Amino acid sequence: MNTSASSPLLRRVFQDAAITFLSTVLVQAVTFGISAASGLILDVHAFARLSIIVATLMLSSGLMEFGLNATATKFHGDTRDESYLGLAFAVRFALVPVGVAVGGTVWACGWADIGLGIAIGPILNIWNGMRAADQARQDYASFARLSIVFALVRAAGGVAALLLRADVAWVALAVYAFPVLALSGSASGKFVRRAFSAPRPQLQGVARYAAHVHLNAIAFIAVPYVPQYVIASRLDATAVGTYGLIVTFTAPVSLLVYSVRSVLLPHMLGAASQVERLMWSRRGLMLIMAVWAGLLAGGGLVAAGLDMVYRHRFPQLEQVFLLYFFGYSGAAAIGFYSLSVHTRGVPHLASALGAIKLLVLVPAVLLCGADLKLIVSVVAAIMIVFETILALLIYRKQST
Repeated sequence: MNTSASSPLLRRVFQDAAITFLSTVLVQAVTFGISAASGLILDVHAFARLSIIVATLMLSSGLMEFGLNATATKFHGDTRDESYLGLAFAVRFALVPVGVAVGGTVWACGWADIGLGIAIGPILNIWNGMRAADQARQDYASFARLSIVFALVRAAGGVAALLLRADVAWVALAVYAFPVLALSGSASGKFVRRAFSAPRPQLQGVARYAAHVHLNAIAFIAVPYVPQYVIASRLDATAVGTYGLIVTFTAPVSLLVYSVRSVLLPHMLGAASQVERLMWSRRGLMLIMAVWAGLLAGGGLVAAGLDMVYRHRFPQLEQVFLLYFFGYSGAAAIGFYSLSVHTRGVPHLASALGAIKLLVLVPAVLLCGADLKLIVSVVAAIMIVFETILALLIYRKQST
């Protein structure tokens, strides 16, 4: 690889990643602060309810996303046809009333927290789609502006809901639904305004591609959140709250990984990518392992801090967090290789492995009984093992 030729491109990638990272830090810091405060202000039972709502809305978001973000980015990157972005928004908006109707039905059946989570999921997808459109177009000024507006709305609504109402439903709405008003701060808002009137792109191959992306996304989201329901059905509210805090405090890793992945993918599409060649080189492997080591060091500090703040309410938190974080951070680092399923045109590898991962996850967690540490250990192992298998399959595909 020509180092001198790749330097300007890599510099641009790092600059874009920095903008994405700092913008997302602002949003996640607000979310993180409200979630952490909720763990102290709300009683253990109420915080356990909030954890279930968040787990449900994340799963609902994944189920109703249908692979739109990655698929629209992929086809826009290959063709530069912005109608793919508009089509994605049309589908997102059409799914909002569907999610609200299903959530309302579940609520009426007596599962209010799960129903609320289902309803919020597709609303959150509108926000995620706007960010994805900015990144697909590599408009990082709009991305930053949108993030600032979103964070301000989320902060104002979340603090008001927590301090004035202290009601878990209002907190969830204020943090994950109301800030969608921030859409007006994005230049990609034009795709929202003309989502149902813009000409439709050629759809041949799009639906099939999106189906593979969707299945993989469901598996990715389900792995950390499905165990929450098993824990809720078998353990007490303290265990549910403990797992909820673990997922909350892994947000910094999600933030870092999201920032880098969302910038790398547009740069990897199209012509042969120097970025991708670097990633699959020995130097790239060393860099990824260094990232994992750095994350583990940071995770140790976070675990110590959690023990100091939450020990009296969640006594197992430090040990369980370390077990989970080892697997989560490893899967996040190794998962950078999975971006190549889009450049190599093999999304079926990720979707097939994702389906197998879910089939393994559910019985494995159920067999753990009522042991929180064992459940978390199994989840962590599944994360690392399946990301490693996918990376090896992609590498083999490249070599043939």
